[in-house]
Amino acid sequence: MAMADDPAEQFDLAGLTVLPIPNIDNIAAVYTHAEERRAQLDQGPAQDTLIYYNATTAHLDALRSADPCEKYPGRITFFGDEIGLVFFRMPRPIHETAHLRLFLRINNIIVQMGLEGKFVATGSSEYKGTGTKRKEGDSGLLPKPPRWASNHYPTLVIEVGNSESLPRLYKDKDWWFDNSPPNLPQGDVRIVLLVKVYRQTKRIVVEQWHRSFYQSPTAKVIIQPHPHKPFSLHDSSHWVVEGAMVIPFQEVFLRPTQGQETDIVLTEGFFADMAMECWQRDAMV
Repeated sequence: MAMADDPAEQFDLAGLTVLPIPNIDNIAAVYTHAEERRAQLDQGPAQDTLIYYNATTAHLDALRSADPCEKYPGRITFFGDEIGLVFFRMPRPIHETAHLRLFLRINNIIVQMGLEGKFVATGSSEYKGTGTKRKEGDSGLLPKPPRWASNHYPTLVIEVGNSESLPRLYKDKDWWFDNSPPNLPQGDVRIVLLVKVYRQTKRIVVEQWHRSFYQSPTAKVIIQPHPHKPFSLHDSSHWVVEGAMVIPFQEVFLRPTQGQETDIVLTEGFFADMAMECWQRDAMV
């Protein structure tokens, strides 16, 4: 594959380090890179994603074979042999707190509707896209029935970005929509929730995207420190939240509501608490 002088610019990754993937016979070097990067993350701000170009399915298979635990060094997004770009995300604690806090709130609301046991938490399961593409999300939800099977796509996916830019997160969002079209037996992803963490300004942006809305998010919530109160990790009133978020029940469960079932409402109070917990977790490392 012909490569520009700066592969980061070619892949719309300006400001990030993008490396050629090691040769297959030296693929274990990726694990060395991962350990070095984890040490940097422990010491302070650093890129939390290893990004390689010229990658192929053979590289990924060799990487899995080289690891006795059969676990990649991070969550993977592979854009296929033709593009040759692979991401290995090594989530920071704030990254994990963001998607888990959001998923657990959605989970609790659904359980309160009496739907416990009627859905599956997909976590960071790997999904195979068109051709050779592969991806692991951060969290997801799969109703059952009708999609109870090993590799069936979730209806709702959560993706969090820390060092990734928001435009880069949009490519993750597009991956889910492009690789789970409605005519595939796995079923289509209906909603992607994007969470962008801005560590310098202590701001969090949450966007809800639907398959039918490619031009703009269906809903957007911005959470940021109060301009007239000192930064606080212990008082949610110190956070300003611009709006609540409503997730349509029918898009998640693929049927209309019944009885006490309602759309899933994430309130401003929830987002303020979520922000406080995220930055508390960030301050602990």
